[in-house]
Amino acid sequence: MKTWNAELLYKADLILGEGAHWHSGWKMFLYVDIEGKKVGRINPLTKEIEEQDVYKRVGTIVPATNGKLIVALQGSIEELDFETGKLRDLVFIECDKLNNRCNDGKCDAAGRLWIGTMHVDAKLHRGALYKFDGEIRKMADNISVSNGICWSTDDRTMYHIDSFEHNIKAYDFDLDSGDISNERVIVEINEPGQMPDGMCIDSDGMLWVAIWGGCCVNRYDPGTGDLVGRVNVDAPNVTSCAFGGDDMNQLFITTARIGLNEDQLQQYPLSGSLFYVNTNIKGVEMNNFILKGSK
Repeated sequence: MKTWNAELLYKADLILGEGAHWHSGWKMFLYVDIEGKKVGRINPLTKEIEEQDVYKRVGTIVPATNGKLIVALQGSIEELDFETGKLRDLVFIECDKLNNRCNDGKCDAAGRLWIGTMHVDAKLHRGALYKFDGEIRKMADNISVSNGICWSTDDRTMYHIDSFEHNIKAYDFDLDSGDISNERVIVEINEPGQMPDGMCIDSDGMLWVAIWGGCCVNRYDPGTGDLVGRVNVDAPNVTSCAFGGDDMNQLFITTARIGLNEDQLQQYPLSGSLFYVNTNIKGVEMNNFILKGSK
């Protein structure tokens, strides 16, 4: 099994760092701090970092084709102008569930945003998975902690994680309609004290999964379910990962401080920081959001 060691990109104190995403237009990595209620971007070459407050818990940040960013907040999906900090409502989500918030999300190749929700205290089966393209539609229900959405390189399979299920599920995916079907478990993750979190995919079709409680990002073969690689990270709660860089072979990794006691924070002082590793494996670039009616 191939192993790598992640390097520190930026020493930060993110409470719940998440939402790793590469913005190819800006040549920057994007991230969120869910409990810090802010979003950020970092230039991996200069290490220059900028952040914007969004004033609500924020689970996801993705670029839009109009130059803005889409942020999934507690109770709404909004458009953010990062330069000015101005937010614009696009749609409200689960306004009848005041203790729910948006969590992980990604866009499919047609530019639709897939976004999961969860209870703020991670109560079982309180969340759902939605698809948003200007209109919002619930695609799956009774989810506890929705995470790790990505698609196969041929766009015929969608992968999704409910962290409390300790597995990765696959669905048949219809790119034209955006429908999913034929749910099945393809990877089991049963190590004690560990949970799968955010996920991305490489050009070989392998899945890279941030492991909460595991000090690592694991690389899995979705065809066999086997663990085929691991990136060691100097923080226990590894939350999300994304490929980026000029050659798309740099893996950007977010971590969290939340859930760690004082002894653990002393043992892992880089918890809540941003990490990276040069993998020499080409990742698949994430898709941008396309709002209906926009160009």
